[in-house]
Amino acid sequence: MTQTSSRLNMLTLVMHHEWKLLRADRSLALVLGLLALMIGYGFYNGLKETQVRDQMVATVIKSEAAVAKANLESLRQVNAGTLKPGPFDNPANPATIGNGSGRHAVIHSAALAPIAIGQSDMMPNYYRIGTRSKVEFMYDSEIESPWNLLSGHFDLGFIMVFLLPLLIFALTYNLLSSEREAGTQRMLLSQPLSIGTLVAGKLLVRAIAVLLVASLLPIILLLLFRPEIRAASQIGGLLLWSGLIVGYGAFWFALAFAVNSLRLSSAANALILIASWTMLVLVVPVLLNLLAEQVSPAPSRTELAIQTRVIQADNLRRYDDLFSGDYRYIDEPESLLAKSGRIEVPERTRASFLARRDMDRRIDILLDRFDEQLEQQQSVVDRTSFTSPAIILYEGLTAIAGTDGRRYLAFRQDVSAFHDRWRRFFEPRVLNGIAMTEQDLLALPEWRRAERTVTDVMQDNLWRLALLLCTAVIIAIIGSLTLRRYRLA
Repeated sequence: MTQTSSRLNMLTLVMHHEWKLLRADRSLALVLGLLALMIGYGFYNGLKETQVRDQMVATVIKSEAAVAKANLESLRQVNAGTLKPGPFDNPANPATIGNGSGRHAVIHSAALAPIAIGQSDMMPNYYRIGTRSKVEFMYDSEIESPWNLLSGHFDLGFIMVFLLPLLIFALTYNLLSSEREAGTQRMLLSQPLSIGTLVAGKLLVRAIAVLLVASLLPIILLLLFRPEIRAASQIGGLLLWSGLIVGYGAFWFALAFAVNSLRLSSAANALILIASWTMLVLVVPVLLNLLAEQVSPAPSRTELAIQTRVIQADNLRRYDDLFSGDYRYIDEPESLLAKSGRIEVPERTRASFLARRDMDRRIDILLDRFDEQLEQQQSVVDRTSFTSPAIILYEGLTAIAGTDGRRYLAFRQDVSAFHDRWRRFFEPRVLNGIAMTEQDLLALPEWRRAERTVTDVMQDNLWRLALLLCTAVIIAIIGSLTLRRYRLA
């Protein structure tokens, strides 16, 4: 007990002395100041992006409500005979309402969205649902990899994944070599001080200071500028964020400790650490990204385009008679009016509805393959993420922020299901010429989506935190075993 107490006292003394040295040469203050500035700027970028997307969703919802109100008022005026409907804005025509005045499927930003932009800038946060084919509004952009670490966004996720390790290296690459190269190491260890206590004291001072700023400053900024985060339900997400940052930082501090225990020069230590960072943060993620694409390649977009054109051509032949129908409403505008609950849907409009319905029925298999392959690619990334702490952290941060590929894939699948439900609502009305009523307009299918709870997100990501911490402990143990063979010059 006395020996343990003595070691703790010596460790405290070393930490106190190291703190004074770091304050004197201002290296720690410089690193912490730079880290704080980057965190502030990264948070600003993430918050700005999130606010833009939130405003987009709010505008879409407001516009949808205005259109619904205008349609209802127009229908009342048409039924009262005070308004003459046009061929393309007839509120009594189910084809007009079904395609021209559809609902919007939206995905709201999560409370912690500013911490990582993730895939939010690559994936739409809303779709306008109508009776047109899914190909026309859901698959008209390039399909990206499910894990795009090299996105280049200077947000908090980018800072923590890419830059935090470099700042740690700046403070730790010469923990022991600096004393040895300055000729003071023998003098220090001539005191009742072990080499382990010396390096532990030096490391702890740096780790505590850096990790406190990295894990707590973003939370403070979130609490100040993101009111949604102040709810009690978000505490778990904040704790998981801090845990992941601490675990990631602990990994790199442990690696720096292990490298210092090899008794190499400061230049060699720096070279090894930078090479490790390059391999684990840059090279391995790219290789795993390529592996995921090889194991589960996405279907060819050329194939999708070709099949789409073939089906479109076939539909044109199938419904040629309807597409070539005349424009009777020009000479007989009264044909646009509803009579006894029935309405004459123009043949071209009916043909367009049928062609788009048949398009989805025939091409849904290929579209489902796109989503299945993306989901399989994500699974490959999850299974191999243990090879890179950068992947573990990035995937964890984007999951907490709600900007991960898995959430957007689930959103797109929900949109597809809602689109099917929307079309089923209008299909009998369009094909049988049933006029829209006020009750129909009020009973249009509503977009609903069940979001995952913070508890669910935490449960799915705790293994990432455990993996980071366990890896850091293992590396630290290896470093400790190596340090036992440390010999003075």
